Amino acid sequence: MPTLKALTGSLDPSNKNLSMLQKAWLRWHIKLGHPGMSLVAKLARSGRLDRIALGLFQAKDINQPKCAACQHGKQTRLPDPTTTAIKNQELMGSLKNGQLIPGSRVFCDQLQSRIKGRLFHTTGREPDRDRFCGATIFCDAASGCIHPEFQVTLNASDSITALNNFERDALNKGVDVQSYHTNNGIFKSKRFVQEVMKNSQVIRCSGVGVKWQNGAAEGAISIVSSRARTMMIHAALHWPEVEDAALWPLAAQHASHLYNHTPNRESGIAPIEVHSRTLSDNQALRNSHTWGCPTCVLESRLTTAGGKIPKWSPRSRRAQHVGVSPVHAKTVGLV
Repeated sequence: MPTLKALTGSLDPSNKNLSMLQKAWLRWHIKLGHPGMSLVAKLARSGRLDRIALGLFQAKDINQPKCAACQHGKQTRLPDPTTTAIKNQELMGSLKNGQLIPGSRVFCDQLQSRIKGRLFHTTGREPDRDRFCGATIFCDAASGCIHPEFQVTLNASDSITALNNFERDALNKGVDVQSYHTNNGIFKSKRFVQEVMKNSQVIRCSGVGVKWQNGAAEGAISIVSSRARTMMIHAALHWPEVEDAALWPLAAQHASHLYNHTPNRESGIAPIEVHSRTLSDNQALRNSHTWGCPTCVLESRLTTAGGKIPKWSPRSRRAQHVGVSPVHAKTVGLV
């Protein structure tokens, strides 16, 4: 078994086990939120990353590097060899069949977490009852774009607030939501249904015990939670002193951001491009940083005109990078 030092120092220049191209391959894999290695190589060959990554044109001749965080965060149980699963091929893609316009159908479901998550606008000192206990995940059928809305409670009031926040963000991208597909539970409550119908929208629910009918939302939750978990494990391996499971909302938000801006493996088009009907310049990928990495922040007294601090005092403080700000320029991060 490799030691912790070997796991965390894989990209160190002194590591002779990985070539320069393998290090570049692994570095972009980590920056982009731990997608598949073959997808990273395809993005590099298409010129969407940096010049060093262009060397992955010969990816077939390069041994694929291993990611320690993926081995810890993405392991799944092997199927039982004594049973045979039969897939109905007629149902493949039928949930999104005919949904070609963004907003024509939106799948949504709720993600729950027993570990309460930090709020975005506080310093982390709020009581547990005021922290996030889950999120409503919205997934557009036409584009596959994922949008999480985090909630302190999963009752009807907070779910309606999440719905309104999602629709406000959709309108900002020029998308008019026409219908929803949900599971039962809180989505079938009288207040939630009335809120949807008030906006002249249509809502339909999955059958009882038939979760595959809302498979798009289930898949979106799986993508967000799996990538967020892996990013948090990677940060914990490299910087265990600041490990905090309560940061999962920030990791989930960054995971959905990277997924929306990463081009599809087959079409080469990112979900955000279809959703907003705008061609991406790929700056969201090039400007991405490793979630949880150390970052230096200028002292607040020096950000104002004429601000001064003692001559021998540090000019910055060390913080942790936890994603991209949704209300600033693409180069502004959250710490």
